[in-house]
Amino acid sequence: MKTKSFKPKIESVHQIQGYVKNKISIIDSNENKLLKIDLIIEEIVVNIVNYGCKGIKNCVIDIRVETSGDNVILEISDNGVAFNPLDRKDPDIKAGLDKRRPGGLGIFFVKQIAKEMHYIRKDNKNIIRLCLDL
Repeated sequence: MKTKSFKPKIESVHQIQGYVKNKISIIDSNENKLLKIDLIIEEIVVNIVNYGCKGIKNCVIDIRVETSGDNVILEISDNGVAFNPLDRKDPDIKAGLDKRRPGGLGIFFVKQIAKEMHYIRKDNKNIIRLCLDL
């Protein structure tokens, strides 16, 4: 899998989405599934930009994409602050807004959409590996 690096900026979200779509363009995937992939990329990358890489010099977001049958394997890594999204408790989506603590919905959506989601911290990097339906 070839790695492409991006700067941790909000503007990178669209660049990363375009890069991933280009990598999987040979697969006949429906628009609904591509929108879900876009949502996953947006949620993870925005979290990296706003929290993981905030104030860290030389922070980088690395993207790796590969296809395997009807799946796409998406790996998003950064050298920011350690954060395992799988450790975060899912929000109580049935509770009223006044009862919910802020944050966590994006990660919740990612976990709901992804077929598989794994996290490791290796070589001072957060590595999120997702298996998604195409």
